[in-house]
Amino acid sequence: MHPWNEIGFLERKKCALEMREWLHANPDKRIKTGHVRLDGKIFCGYGVGYSDGEHWASKAVFDKRCEDSRMQMRRLRKSESYKNKFNSYAKERYSQRVDVREKMKARGEKWSKENKPLRALYSSHRRTLKRNQLHADHNFLIEEQMRNAADALTKQTGIEHHVDHIIPIKHGGWHHHENLQILPAPVNQSKSSSPFWVSSEYKDFRSVPQSLWPEPLIDFYLAIQST
Repeated sequence: MHPWNEIGFLERKKCALEMREWLHANPDKRIKTGHVRLDGKIFCGYGVGYSDGEHWASKAVFDKRCEDSRMQMRRLRKSESYKNKFNSYAKERYSQRVDVREKMKARGEKWSKENKPLRALYSSHRRTLKRNQLHADHNFLIEEQMRNAADALTKQTGIEHHVDHIIPIKHGGWHHHENLQILPAPVNQSKSSSPFWVSSEYKDFRSVPQSLWPEPLIDFYLAIQST
């Protein structure tokens, strides 16, 4: 074979098309960018002109390429013409992929049905983040275990069980694992969003550390405790 710089334009174009076809036909055989070889070389990508079409480089070269790419994208994103061109391309491409949208929607619905505890966990985090009431010391693992336990109780008893905020978020309660408990749905509905709900069977504000009490309710809670 001739050295790459001695091959004519048409031959280079033919090699590029063959490589593109091979990559589309063999997605499972493609090497991921950033893969590290035994000799320490890092995979930068495919390209005609490299040995076997694979570009391997040292870490310094790989990091330099990544930084150059980031700088180039930063410059492009500031360009109005690039923004308009990219947005129009994305809208056109997305509008043509109705089947993909339907598949993604069906996949999302299936995931939600199969992962109710996780779905509830994610949605509660979003809500509390919006309200700025997600406590810095909240233990996500404990919450996940509680949601799994609530789901298991629902399946065992046939009665819906919820993970409830003891002091409601609506009245300033924190999203914190010590402000959570598992309640049967009928009990949770009877409790509603009252911050003064008291129960001998389930936890109420008295079970929540005083450091997690909402400041406007501290005096009321102390008065109730003293009676």
